[in-house]
Amino acid sequence: MSAVAKAEEDLIYVTEYVKPILTIVGAWPLPTKSSLPSKIVHRIEHALSYFLFFLLIVPSLMYVFLKEKNPKVKLKLMGPIINCAMQIFKYTILLYRMNDIRRSLDSIRQDWMDATEENRLIFLEKAKTGRRIALTAVITIYGGGFCYRTILPLLRGTIVTPQNITIRLLPCPAYFIIFNEQLTPNYEILFLLQVLAGFVTYTVIGGSCGISALLVLHVCSMLRILFNKIKNLVAGNTVMNEMEVYRRIKDVVDYQAKIKRFLKNIESITEYICLIEMMGGTCLICLVGYCILLEWENHNATAIIILLMLSTSFVFCVFIFCYVGQLLVDESQSVSQMSRTVDWYLLEAKDARSLILIIAMSNYPMRLTAGKMLGLSLTTFTDVMKLSVGYLNILREVV
Repeated sequence: MSAVAKAEEDLIYVTEYVKPILTIVGAWPLPTKSSLPSKIVHRIEHALSYFLFFLLIVPSLMYVFLKEKNPKVKLKLMGPIINCAMQIFKYTILLYRMNDIRRSLDSIRQDWMDATEENRLIFLEKAKTGRRIALTAVITIYGGGFCYRTILPLLRGTIVTPQNITIRLLPCPAYFIIFNEQLTPNYEILFLLQVLAGFVTYTVIGGSCGISALLVLHVCSMLRILFNKIKNLVAGNTVMNEMEVYRRIKDVVDYQAKIKRFLKNIESITEYICLIEMMGGTCLICLVGYCILLEWENHNATAIIILLMLSTSFVFCVFIFCYVGQLLVDESQSVSQMSRTVDWYLLEAKDARSLILIIAMSNYPMRLTAGKMLGLSLTTFTDVMKLSVGYLNILREVV
């Protein structure tokens, strides 16, 4: 098998779960020389996705501010609205940064093509981690989301008002000025469209988690390879001539610069997605926790179980970003430590001075940030959880 064919096969393995998810909503970049029909279908997917997003969020906002009077119910309904708004922004970022995603994927493909067998195993190890993260994210998101969108409203059945008016519940309460959503077939059509909107929403969540994990873990693989290059920098120095020493140093510096460029490209894709996830995730975990307390007061065991599943999916999404951020920090620190402890004293003085640049670049921390304001790590995850619980306690006291 040729190197190109093997690299393509490896890339298919790496993107096995992420590509189909993002392709559904048209957020997976098309090849540069795509046909016109493919581009048209891509645009139609974008239009349908935005239509479903706004079909969900606009009537829900109208219901909350124009029809609903109970403050507790208003607060309860803000969760789906905030979640939908988050995914609209994340989806827009994915579309806006599609060229950056394409360049990153091309760079990954080239890395797989140029990799030695040892480096390929390193890429493969991190790719397996990324696949597990993407698969787990999709299962938790779709599981909790569709139970909330379909099972919960169906189990609640219909409501009969004191005026003897029967109200059939939608997945997300909506208010339409121009027509009555309770009439047949309006209700059935809206129910189906809201379920489809939920599917698009949870697809964007799973896709953004998956593509972020894929890209960041590839950087972790590159840092592991850089670690090995620095470790072997002075290996076998007794038989190396001066040109070999310079060649190895140049290889390390070039690879460091390559990692910096790749990470900068990734940050342009992920920084605002991470910021939205950290801020919105904090609000969602808090609001879902508040809904669980309300259902606990109503002794609704089924709703509590479904909301717990939904809360778990939101917590896991925040954890994914913080976890891959922690992996990046750990690999960066390993490279930094190795650059400082390499056996530089075995080199000639003029050759050892060349390591100063490598040490300086290695000591510059690499990390995943949320809008260049917040570094993502497991410490950040614990801060988000504490903040969510703090806001939940405030809601319990105030509302």
